[in-house]
Amino acid sequence: MSAAGRMFVLTAAEMRAADRATVLAGTPVETLMERAGAGAAEAIERRFGSLRGYRAHVVCGPGNNGGDGLVVARRLAARGAHVEVRLFDRADSVAGVVRVERPPARPADFVIDAVLGTGARGPVPPAWADALRDATQEPWTRVIALDLPTGLDADTGRALEGGFVQRADLTVAFAHLKPAHVLYPGRALCGTIDVVDIGVEPTGSDEIELATEVLVAALLPRRKPTAHKGESGRVLAVGGSAGLTGAIILAAMSALRAGAGYVTAAVPESVNDAIESAMIEAMTWPLPEAPERSLGLSAAPMIVARAREVQALALGPGLSRAPESAELARRIVAESPAPVVLDADGLNAFAGKSELLKKRRSSLVMTPHLGELARLTGLSATVLEETRLDVARRFAKEWGAVLVMKGAPTVVASPTGEATVNPTGNPGMATIGMGDVLTGVISAFLAQGLAPYDAARAGVYVHGLAADLAHARVGTLGLVAGDVTAALPQALDRLSRAGTRSDVEPLPQMRCAPAASDGIRSA
Repeated sequence: MSAAGRMFVLTAAEMRAADRATVLAGTPVETLMERAGAGAAEAIERRFGSLRGYRAHVVCGPGNNGGDGLVVARRLAARGAHVEVRLFDRADSVAGVVRVERPPARPADFVIDAVLGTGARGPVPPAWADALRDATQEPWTRVIALDLPTGLDADTGRALEGGFVQRADLTVAFAHLKPAHVLYPGRALCGTIDVVDIGVEPTGSDEIELATEVLVAALLPRRKPTAHKGESGRVLAVGGSAGLTGAIILAAMSALRAGAGYVTAAVPESVNDAIESAMIEAMTWPLPEAPERSLGLSAAPMIVARAREVQALALGPGLSRAPESAELARRIVAESPAPVVLDADGLNAFAGKSELLKKRRSSLVMTPHLGELARLTGLSATVLEETRLDVARRFAKEWGAVLVMKGAPTVVASPTGEATVNPTGNPGMATIGMGDVLTGVISAFLAQGLAPYDAARAGVYVHGLAADLAHARVGTLGLVAGDVTAALPQALDRLSRAGTRSDVEPLPQMRCAPAASDGIRSA
């Protein structure tokens, strides 16, 4: 975490560079270790309360992570814990067992995993893995990992060669998050994550950032006391077809719920009445249609002309894959004078034709899920998932667009190399219509004056926060997209008060099932 309170996600190489720069600037390694160990001891007590009288078993490797563990051991012993330290040398043997204070004859209540940290490569030595297995075999033992659970690759979130990974109840990340803290399966193995500031700043200019409540609250549009609906932004939502009317309704109503002053749904004339009867706040605009009862190509010039009167155009929800509608989508992206948020079948219209995404008049925000992105890039969903952070930035640059790569976690990348990882949301969102809601929210923020990248990352955060608030009421299996739309005002109100009230409790961020209280926080 930087001094400004922003949270970054650094690769192992970026973290080494930041550590090296800090040391060269005059901060000794021993000082960094002392800060890390002291911060970890405080984080443990924040999570579990005082360890006085409890037995803590600290397993230390031979590197800096082990040094951090020794500081934690000393700090916990000073707080009244019964501490045993097992220290391994580089020959994979036990270099010593130190009882800082002789523990009672019972298994450990807490195990501190200080074996391997961010720079680990190759398999975990068997003796080290066995020591962790032996120490954590009791069901009541709580495991605290220093920086990373042993066995995780810091950059991928997957297990190192050999497959052993120590699951943690709490992971104390030093200075900054690492990709393994936010990417699955690593995220699910870290438990609660507490980021401890040790005074190490990033050295580059294109680090990945974690969206936080404070960050997003600062981005949100504010209405002045004299505001009227014309100043609150106009959105034109284009889509809908026979059998897919719900998608455009969700997008239009979510844009209104996210603060847009005017929302008009441009829809095929034969389904206009059904859509009009389903929403009373948004307006509809019946347009010529194709034989499949989706928008016809002859509607394209009318939509492009109307786009001059709006600040954002949402394209794709319920559009269908009819050939005319796909050609209409390609023409709108190329010719729209208003920024476009492209989703669903609007994205599918560019499958095999992604080079056309670069030929346009205005800015573009794309919101693909893995399947849609696979069709656009020709890469498999597996490859995309395994390289989520890299591919989001790669294709945002290639297409010159803001790319919202949906999933767990969603990554928002800008054409200039910036990227933000989103921590909100939950498994209940794995249901139809959620993407349509997101399209509406991002469009509303664009219409209210946010830059495309800020509109996208704020929209993703707010969308997930609304889903978390709805989830708290209805649970996982019964959550539907309409619940999220209905919760948008509550999410926005919460964020609007975040900068003015000190008693607003933060929602858990980056939840890890099954413990709903797990999250990422900063110290």
